[in-house]
Amino acid sequence: MNTPIKVYDARWEVNEFDDAAVRRLFEATLGYASQIGVDTISITRDTRLGCARVMDIGIELAVEAGFQVFTCFDPISTPMSYFASMQLSSQHPNTMGLAITASHNPAQYVGVKFTVPTVQSIGYDCGPLNGLAKVEELYRSEFSLENKPGGSLSVIENPAEQYIRYSMQTAGVQDGSLEGLSLVLDCFNGSAGPELFRALTRAGVKVIPQRLVPNGEFPTGSPNPASQNKMDTAIEVAKSQDAQLVMGIDGDGDRVVFGDQQGIFSAGFVMIPILKALLSRETSNQRIQVLYDPKVNPLALEQWSKLNVEPVLFRNGHSQIKDFMREIDAIAGAEESGHFYNRLDLGDIRVWSENSLLTILLFLDAVKKNPDWIKEVRAMQEQVFTSGEFNYAFETDEIRDRAMAAILSFFEQTGSTMATETPEGIDLGGVVIYNGVEITNSGIKLNENWYSGYIRIATNEKGVVRSYISSANHTLGKDIETELRRILENEFNGIITE
Repeated sequence: MNTPIKVYDARWEVNEFDDAAVRRLFEATLGYASQIGVDTISITRDTRLGCARVMDIGIELAVEAGFQVFTCFDPISTPMSYFASMQLSSQHPNTMGLAITASHNPAQYVGVKFTVPTVQSIGYDCGPLNGLAKVEELYRSEFSLENKPGGSLSVIENPAEQYIRYSMQTAGVQDGSLEGLSLVLDCFNGSAGPELFRALTRAGVKVIPQRLVPNGEFPTGSPNPASQNKMDTAIEVAKSQDAQLVMGIDGDGDRVVFGDQQGIFSAGFVMIPILKALLSRETSNQRIQVLYDPKVNPLALEQWSKLNVEPVLFRNGHSQIKDFMREIDAIAGAEESGHFYNRLDLGDIRVWSENSLLTILLFLDAVKKNPDWIKEVRAMQEQVFTSGEFNYAFETDEIRDRAMAAILSFFEQTGSTMATETPEGIDLGGVVIYNGVEITNSGIKLNENWYSGYIRIATNEKGVVRSYISSANHTLGKDIETELRRILENEFNGIITE
C-alpha cells in the first residue's frame, strides 16, 4: 500500500490519492495524536488549489474524534501557521499543528506539515514515538479512529496582525524604522505575499512587489525562488527601479532568498549580519552553536567561526534540523535552499522553527544600521562560485542510483574526501564532498582552490538526483558542474527538473 508520508512531511500529487486515502492519512494522524496526549488541533492551509478539500476532510474528522479544533480559513504561510500553534499552545499546551501545504512544489502537489506539543516538527523517525513512522504504521494497520463527543471548531482571530506584531517586536523593528530601504519582493503567487508586504511597508520599506497576489495555480511555474534563474526577473526590476535589494519567498513562505542588483546571495553569507544581530543579545561568552546544511559554502562557515559561532553540520530536512536544534539549544540554523531557522520565545514557551518575516526583518535592520553590509556580502559572494541546486530526473530509481554512483566515482578520482555522516554519526541524507577544506573544532582552513559539493537522492520526488557545487575558483567550479551535467544527461539520459 502506497502512502503519502515522506521523510519530512506528507506530500502527494492531487490525483495520486483519492478522498478515502486522505481520510486514512488524517485517521492515522489523529490516532497518533491521541497516543501522545494531544487534545487540540490547529489546522491551516496555504493557497494551492488542492488544500481546501484536504482541509475540509481534516477538520471534519478531528471534530468527530472529539478534538478542539482551531482554524484559519484564509490561506496563510507555514511560518504564520507555526506561530498560530505557538500562541494556541500557551492556553492549550497539548496542541498538534497541521499545515496543509506542499511548500515549493508545483501546483499539482498538496501535503501536510506536522507539529506536536510544543510546536515540535516531526518527520520520519523524528519526534515522539518516531513521528511519521508511527503515523505510517497506523495508516497501514487495521486501526480505526473512534468518534468521541466534545469536539468543537473555533476560528483563529487575526493571525496575521499578531504574527506581524510579534516578529517586529522580536526583531527590534518599529513602525517606519526601516525607511530609506528599497527592495523588490517576488512572492511567486504564494501565501506569504500579503503578510510580508503589510509588515515591510509598515516598517517603512519601499516594496516593489512581484507576483504578490496568492494564486494556487502558480501560473509562472513552481513557486521556488531557490531554483536556478527563478529570481532573474526580480533582479532586472531592481536594476530598472534602482532598488537596493531583492527577495524571493516560496509558495508557503518558509524559504526566502536574498540578493541585490547583481544577483542572489548564498544563505551562508546572508546569515553573517543576522548572526551578528542575534549574538549582540547573548550574555554568554561561550561559542554559540548554529546549524548549517551541507550546501552552505566553507567560506561562509569560516566567517561564522570568526563571530564566536560553532558551525554544526546537519542533514537537509526541516523537521530533523529543528529537532536537533531543540536537542542542543541552537540559536539559529540555515540551509542553502533558503530555509532559515530561529529559536523563538513567547512567554514561557520556547520553540525552534521558521519565521521568515523575522529573518527578513533582522537582515534589513542590520543593513539599515550598516548600509555597507550589502557591499560586504556582495564582496564575499564574488569570491565563490555556486552552481545552485541542479536536479535531474531519471526513468527509474535503478538508473538514478547508477547515475549518482557515477558522480561519486568522478569525485573519488579527483582525490576529494566524501562523508555520509556527521562527526557525531548522524546520517547526512546524501554525500558531502570536500576538496581543500579542513573543518575542525578549532576552526576552518581553506586552500586557494577549495571546492565542496552535496549530492543526494530526492526524498519527495521519484527518480531524482540533486547536486550542488561551490568553489573558490570560478572556472574550476563551472568545469565540475559541466562534467556532472554531462554524466547525468549523456550517460544516463537525465532530464532537468525543478
